[in-house]
Amino acid sequence: MKKIVYFFVPMKKMGDENLLDYGDTGNVKSACHQKVRFGLNAALAGEIKADDEVKVVLVRTMTKKDGLNANSLENIDLFKAELSSLLGKRIEPVVIEGEFSETKADMEKVYRALLGELEEEAEIYADTTFGPRLNLMIIMNVLNFAQRFFDADIKLILNSKVLFDKDNKPIEGSQELFDVSPFYYLNNLTNTMQASDGKEALKALDAFFKL
Repeated sequence: MKKIVYFFVPMKKMGDENLLDYGDTGNVKSACHQKVRFGLNAALAGEIKADDEVKVVLVRTMTKKDGLNANSLENIDLFKAELSSLLGKRIEPVVIEGEFSETKADMEKVYRALLGELEEEAEIYADTTFGPRLNLMIIMNVLNFAQRFFDADIKLILNSKVLFDKDNKPIEGSQELFDVSPFYYLNNLTNTMQASDGKEALKALDAFFKL
């Protein structure tokens, strides 16, 4: 099975203090109880099989701060090593670089680059935890494009949650993984719904929620 993974690389340093057990947390019932830096890897550990064809696409956000850029480079290596270890096979990701910017040109560059990695009939996993908030809008559009024109199956849209103490250290036990793909499908429903007016649309939506 073809699987495509989209991950926005964090710019903050992901040291050993970020190693947490995300197994069976939130609404993602991952059987992986190995401590990981990146919650997505715990979710993927039970989803990707030995014979799957896997493409991992990492989006690295560039800034004018050299320290943050160095962190993101290190995080790419950490992510690659961690996922390769969990899957038991070497992962060589595709890296897309985008500016920390909200200009149309920069957003279009990242959007087109993400679309360029799509393949027909792939299962897609995405993590929207890190990176600029506009990336969430970009990836949702990419996933919609993939589903409509590449016959993709959107399997997981992940957002991980961790609380931090006064020293900005992760609090053990606060970590959770949430699959927000139902909201993606709800958006698709809204876009395809047919109703004579707003009241009828709300009735149709209520009927959907009762299913």
